[in-house]
Amino acid sequence: MMRKKKEQTVNEFNQVVVGNSLTKEAWKRLKKNKMAVFGMVVVIIYAIISFSASLLPIYPYDESIIDHQHLRPSLTKTSGELMLEQQYKNLYFKAWRAGRLVLSEDENQMVEELILKNETNKVWDYLYKEGESQREAGTFTFNSSEQKTIDRYIDKINTDIQITIDNLYYLLNGKKVKLSKLDYATLLDLYSKEINASADLIEESLNKEIRSQVTNTVKGNLADASEEDITAAVNLEIENMSRKDWEAKACESIIGKLESSAKKTIEKKMKAQIAEGSVEFPYKGDIEVNDHITAKVEISLKHMRRYFLGTDYLGRDLLSRIIYGGQISIAIGLIGTITSVLIGILVGSIAGYRGGKVDYYLMRFVDIMYGLPYMLLVIICMAIFGRKIFNLFFALAMVSWLTIARMVRGQIMSLKNQEYVEAARSMGASTSHIILRHMVPNSLSVIIVYSTIRIPAFIMQESFLSFLGLGVQAPYASWGSLIGDGVASMTLYPWKLICPSVAMIVFLFAMNFFGDGLRDAFDPQSKNQL
Repeated sequence: MMRKKKEQTVNEFNQVVVGNSLTKEAWKRLKKNKMAVFGMVVVIIYAIISFSASLLPIYPYDESIIDHQHLRPSLTKTSGELMLEQQYKNLYFKAWRAGRLVLSEDENQMVEELILKNETNKVWDYLYKEGESQREAGTFTFNSSEQKTIDRYIDKINTDIQITIDNLYYLLNGKKVKLSKLDYATLLDLYSKEINASADLIEESLNKEIRSQVTNTVKGNLADASEEDITAAVNLEIENMSRKDWEAKACESIIGKLESSAKKTIEKKMKAQIAEGSVEFPYKGDIEVNDHITAKVEISLKHMRRYFLGTDYLGRDLLSRIIYGGQISIAIGLIGTITSVLIGILVGSIAGYRGGKVDYYLMRFVDIMYGLPYMLLVIICMAIFGRKIFNLFFALAMVSWLTIARMVRGQIMSLKNQEYVEAARSMGASTSHIILRHMVPNSLSVIIVYSTIRIPAFIMQESFLSFLGLGVQAPYASWGSLIGDGVASMTLYPWKLICPSVAMIVFLFAMNFFGDGLRDAFDPQSKNQL
């Protein structure tokens, strides 16, 4: 059956009439603005990288290796090489203090001046360079104690391993079953056999652990409460806890203990194989922990990692934390903007369309809210409801809808007397239908432009709150919290401040370029018209 050809509209000269589309015209104008297109591309790249972070070949953002604290960025050196370099710097500095690393009088004076200026990195770098030069020339050698320290470090770098257990399996009736799939009774029996202890003693220990967990949670939620109130809240929480919830927590605790025990056993086996030279890294596969437990593991040499942007004070990969931090920051910008826009559209469209007393009271409420200190309200809200991400979203969006409400109100007032609105009203369309189907769609250009401008504003506000310690809390991170952490040690470890700052600045600039381009594209009468 042939498809019927769509009829085209023609004018009196039999010419096809092509309708104008605001979106298509805006897109044509936007493509001519190179900075706006560049900003759009950068924003898209940021969004793709941030929201696909779990698929990227990067280290876990919350994985801490204490030996890797404050490692500088490097594209070529492994973490082990950087650790050894730090150890050399420390030994050369001590040797210079003891007078064994000999410098000229001018060089000594220069180093002393750098110390007085608190430029520690320059002191270490200079003494490391000079020490390596003298050691190669044979004019300086490490003493026996220093050489033993270096040898221990080299052995540590070559043998320390990182074990990641993906799953633990229990051999049950000849089949391998994940420990997470076992019920509480089976896990309890398994664990009692592992540690050779009675089930009653284990349950008593689990009760104490669960009570400790509940206490920590209650203390986090009731930071300013007295000890008596906290104890009462803990007792109430435990009394209201169902048996199923208790067993779920107990199972989680048992599995965690079995994983810790399995890691120690696997580490012994791997170190024996390293000494024999019979294993290659990275290693992936199944390892038998004992006769009835098998672990699926990934094992790598801990100090062969490369940190392209360095590490933080807990030895966590800064690149990974910046990428995951972008996920949080961009999500805050998007969710805050969407929430504020929805509230603003609702209030502004009702006020603009209904007019009269409805408009008067709604706008006076907006005026009152405008008079209140915005950031103070957010800080108070975070202090009252707790420092959780959801509360942060709510606090930022709470009073950020005021401007969009005024903008939508003005737009609706200019449109409500248009012919198509009068036609819809005469046909019996309801108020909600007219607003949602006719007036709001014709105001989308203003709303879209405003939204792109608000996203950077929300990210900056969250950064300010994180800098004050009221934003995203550990183990999560945002660009703002990373910058706040970097400020505290910017003189010794400047990369901790520079890297997240550059990442955030580039995104904010790109978002502003994109927002300005959208404004010009949707408003061809503006002074920036292309």
